[in-house]
Amino acid sequence: MFNILLDELPEEWNGYKIDVDFQIGIMISQCMADEELSKAERIYTAIGLLFPDEENRPLSIDEALDGISWFLNDWNHDNLPKSNKKSDQIVVMDFDIDQWRIYAAFKKQYAIDLNTEPLHFWVFMGLLSNLEGCNFTEVISIREKKIDSKMSKEEKEHLRKAKNIYRITKNSDTEETQEEKAERQKAIDEFNRIRNKS
Repeated sequence: MFNILLDELPEEWNGYKIDVDFQIGIMISQCMADEELSKAERIYTAIGLLFPDEENRPLSIDEALDGISWFLNDWNHDNLPKSNKKSDQIVVMDFDIDQWRIYAAFKKQYAIDLNTEPLHFWVFMGLLSNLEGCNFTEVISIREKKIDSKMSKEEKEHLRKAKNIYRITKNSDTEETQEEKAERQKAIDEFNRIRNKS
């Protein structure tokens, strides 16, 4: 088991050189979740990203996928529950949608400019998963929170609206209802009102 307190950060896997930059890790994560790509396209794109040396890549797809899984997950040693049911798998973060919240949190808490500073993917993920209270962690909390029958009507409505604002949607495959458009416009108007006051 890798230990950041004792071990050097890995630069290779099973003798294969890997690109360990955090931006590569983000691109692999995005690629593997991209439903517009076929399964084969996702796999071959991820392999090309992680193993940049075409002459020195794993010989089998299974071995390469093991390497990708290791790279994306082996930094985390928490005992997370595993579920194969799609309904149990709630996506609470998206590197595109949450980009500015993540960027701002790293800049404020760690003085790291993610647009210019190189960072190993495992260091990035370790820091990301340990951010203290900020806009990013608040949005994650809203996405994770379930509407509870013990909540008041107002609390339920407030949480529904917040979930709607911060929901993760891919592409524009879901049409906004008139009510959602009105809510979005109200949020924009309120933001502009506050901004113009300062």
